[in-house]
Amino acid sequence: MAWINLPAIRKYLSSLAGIIMAASFLALLPLSSLRGPDTPIFLTFFLIASGGYILAILRLKVEDISLKWIFGFAILFRVILLFSTPSLSDDLYRYIWDGHLLGSGVNPYAFPVNSPSLDSFSTPLRGLVNHNWMASPYLPVSQLIFAIVEFLIPQNMLAFQTTAVIFDLLTGWLVMDILGKLGLSRQNVLIYLWNPLVIVEFSHGAHVDAVMIFLMMLAIRLLLKESRQHSYYRFGSAIALAAATLTKLLPILLVPLFWGRWGWKERLIFAAIFLGALALFIPGAGLGIVGPQDGTGVLGALRIYLQSWNFNSGIYHWLEVWLSGYQTPGAVPEDIVGQRPIYIAKAISAALLGLTIFLTAWLAWRIEKSCNQNLQTKNLAFIQLALLPLGAYLLLTSTVHPWYVTLIIPLLSFFSPSDLKSSPYRSFFWPWVYFSMVVTLSYLTYLDPDNLREIYWVRIVEYIPFYGLLLWASWRAMIERKKARPVPV
Repeated sequence: MAWINLPAIRKYLSSLAGIIMAASFLALLPLSSLRGPDTPIFLTFFLIASGGYILAILRLKVEDISLKWIFGFAILFRVILLFSTPSLSDDLYRYIWDGHLLGSGVNPYAFPVNSPSLDSFSTPLRGLVNHNWMASPYLPVSQLIFAIVEFLIPQNMLAFQTTAVIFDLLTGWLVMDILGKLGLSRQNVLIYLWNPLVIVEFSHGAHVDAVMIFLMMLAIRLLLKESRQHSYYRFGSAIALAAATLTKLLPILLVPLFWGRWGWKERLIFAAIFLGALALFIPGAGLGIVGPQDGTGVLGALRIYLQSWNFNSGIYHWLEVWLSGYQTPGAVPEDIVGQRPIYIAKAISAALLGLTIFLTAWLAWRIEKSCNQNLQTKNLAFIQLALLPLGAYLLLTSTVHPWYVTLIIPLLSFFSPSDLKSSPYRSFFWPWVYFSMVVTLSYLTYLDPDNLREIYWVRIVEYIPFYGLLLWASWRAMIERKKARPVPV
């Protein structure tokens, strides 16, 4: 075996990783659906792709991977899955329906999908819209995106997939640009662009989260402090974060982080855009915070989500099981245990999230007041701190669909274990990478379309190692922070 040149082989391991991932995504194309009886096949190839992803991450330490290769493979992965028909989620049919209604001059918050009042606007895809007993759960910027895509290419799933991919790749470009501004290796953009969960959920699933994440990262980019910075950058960050929050609500958790870098004008801009956009849709639909549970009103579906949605949660699930004494692999049934244990579990989760938001605001204030840090160090700490409220939400919420986790993936590029400048918090990188790979196991819920149910061992595999890794990361971070403190003379 002396003829085998191991150093030469190692030089191309990142390319091998890319080939493994591309082959895994190609193997999904013959499947008629990724959800249902073929879910185990999908998960097998997804985990193989995840293995390639881990190999590529490890090569970042020792191999100077070309940015052209990183983006080239990233585009290839996404183009492959554009040839797949979205099946892991049926949210796309809601996108098309909402865009069709708005383009027809109908307020998507005014009527449930199955309302007879909408019969004259019916399309062949109307019957495929999920939760047809409720009006739209999507916020105004999402509605705008739906309407534009539906206007340009009506009733076309590929158009929405392509739109998601465009915003997804733009996010990659932003991540690369921010890495360069911080003096970090731009090759760390691979952590986002090659993440299998991101690739599948956007190029196959077409989730509007791709737009939200792009706007969130744009807001972060515009708020990075530089030696010479124009005030309109801060204005732009307020506009971008408001738009991200009006796509899906989660980026509102970053407001305490942004607050200290904004002046009163930026705070006013954010509030005016956010509240003004919601107000545009109130006429004819209402606000939706009271009244029938049919999702009508601008916030009607959000009210249902907060009260009733429950899927694949971690801490929240074990809280409600413990408080009710009712063992179940899925949601604790309110009709059996009553409302009290469920409401207490929600209150505890909300309180913990509130404490995390307060902690985020305090830490952000400390970062801004620190005198012994340069601009790059402050900016890196600012971005890394964004993981705290967003990660806490995923840990505490009652609903964790796989695509929810994509929100934190671009932030992981700033925790790269291959870049010592991301110390002392780089140990938090691996817990979230692990979770992004195993959260797809929750798709086994849909293995039998006639008997949808959560599986006990899936939650164990998802969360127990994840919590263990988070504890390990916290311990490592404390040790490294102690080492980094100056020794008193």
